[in-house]
Amino acid sequence: MEPQRRLVEPFYFSGNRVGCLLVHGFSGSPSEMRWLGERLARLGWTVHGILLSGHGTTPEQMAKTRWEDWAKDAEAGVKKLRETCNTVIGIGLSMGGLLTLHLATLGLIDGIVTMNAPMVLADRRTRYAQLFRPFMAFVGKPKSHRITSKPTSGWGTEEVPSLDRFVYERIPVDGLISLNRGIRQVRSKLTAITCPALLMQSRADLTVNPISVQIIKKQIQHVNPIVQYWEKSGHILTLGREREEVALKVHEFLLQFVTQESR
Repeated sequence: MEPQRRLVEPFYFSGNRVGCLLVHGFSGSPSEMRWLGERLARLGWTVHGILLSGHGTTPEQMAKTRWEDWAKDAEAGVKKLRETCNTVIGIGLSMGGLLTLHLATLGLIDGIVTMNAPMVLADRRTRYAQLFRPFMAFVGKPKSHRITSKPTSGWGTEEVPSLDRFVYERIPVDGLISLNRGIRQVRSKLTAITCPALLMQSRADLTVNPISVQIIKKQIQHVNPIVQYWEKSGHILTLGREREEVALKVHEFLLQFVTQESR
């Protein structure tokens, strides 16, 4: 498979009866989740990394899709894993984390791992996307959030040597408006979550306000969520400097479900 195509292709690795649904972020692609997916697969887990509608192609294609489309993609990913797995855990980065929370509010998954899931976006201007929509269809990412020669972070542009990633540099405003709506919808239903949860947050996140993880924690306190902060990583936690530790933390969380199945 050509390198560029490999970055945007969904992936599936067969393993045990615990399935991991890996969901990438807004304007990103499965390339954000592949390294983690390969690591989890080597540890024995079944892994399915999905491609959300409108992603991995062009910003113009993404502009035709909405939160409802992305939610359906996530639900379809669960259905595929249920074909061979007794247990399904949602593992999502950024908007992918928001989608795993959505799945949990519907009772479709057995556990969740969120990574920098947004309840509050760091850039206040994103809250007013509806107001500037009549004047522009796309907005460019801030220069400080784009890939540079040094590791940085924000809107999912943290670069790590040898770890390639496909992401849009322009964001469709309609998609941003839809994301804001999805955040509001999920936030209003968080108390419906009843499954175990691991909530991860990078303190140096330039895209998602770190207060987000505390908002989620407060609303699902009844399930005793585990909150893990990361000090050296940016928004793209799955490809950051602490990615090895992140993978091991996810693995540790997953082990409880093997114990449950053996009872």
